[in-house]
Amino acid sequence: MKKPLDRPEATAAEIERSIQALSRMAERLWGDGREAEAKALLDALDALNRALDRIRIGESRKVLH
Repeated sequence: MKKPLDRPEATAAEIERSIQALSRMAERLWGDGREAEAKALLDALDALNRALDRIRIGESRKVLH
């Protein structure tokens, strides 16, 4: 069984900054004519953004209850 890593959990803000950096990378890929790679990266980032939204909603519900 895998052992958990000894590092602090990433905050929502840190994850969002990483997503924004990867989004800029996708824009550069698109500009370089690598649309397929850019689209794949943007699709993955979209899924990450949706997951982050669900995490935030869950955290806000915990605070309210």
